[in-house]
Amino acid sequence: MYKHYIKYTIDFVIALIALIVLFIPIIVISIAIKLDSEGPIVFKQIRLGKDRKEFTIYKFRTMTKDMSEKDGIVTLSTDSRITKIGAFLRKTSLDEILQFVNILKGQMSIIGPRPILPIQFEPYIDNSHFCKRYEVRPGLSCTIDINNRASFDRELQFNMDADYVDNISFLQDIRICFLLAKTVLFDKKIYEDET
Repeated sequence: MYKHYIKYTIDFVIALIALIVLFIPIIVISIAIKLDSEGPIVFKQIRLGKDRKEFTIYKFRTMTKDMSEKDGIVTLSTDSRITKIGAFLRKTSLDEILQFVNILKGQMSIIGPRPILPIQFEPYIDNSHFCKRYEVRPGLSCTIDINNRASFDRELQFNMDADYVDNISFLQDIRICFLLAKTVLFDKKIYEDET
């Protein structure tokens, strides 16, 4: 019941409230991005959603104009594509807040397996265990972010995602939210060279 119905209702309400509360910060961030570098304010990219259906994810642009459209994956804090404002947005996870729009559209959830590029799942497409991550909507964050925020170990991520789906519950989502808040506030390790 929670997995298929209640979870989405909670996500929708939280996302709607978040976008209203964050309206002014969203405007300020948008202006800062435009003043900092040339290019669009919003970064868009195709990701895999529930049932492996593709959707367009929204984020604030954190990289230079020419590079951000080609590759949204950054593994090093010294990556020259990251703008000054972009570095701050990534450290604080503020670049992710536009994904509340994806949640309102029913494409994402607050907590769920992080959406990845279609090409990143191709080597595992025949792995039924890993495919469990697509039984639910992808999320802003999931268990991989609690202690492995900078990890790019896909098998570790997919195993944790499958375990999350197998044990999904309201209490588990609340627990993950609290642990993630601590990670974002006190553990800024978001790149491989910071681990």
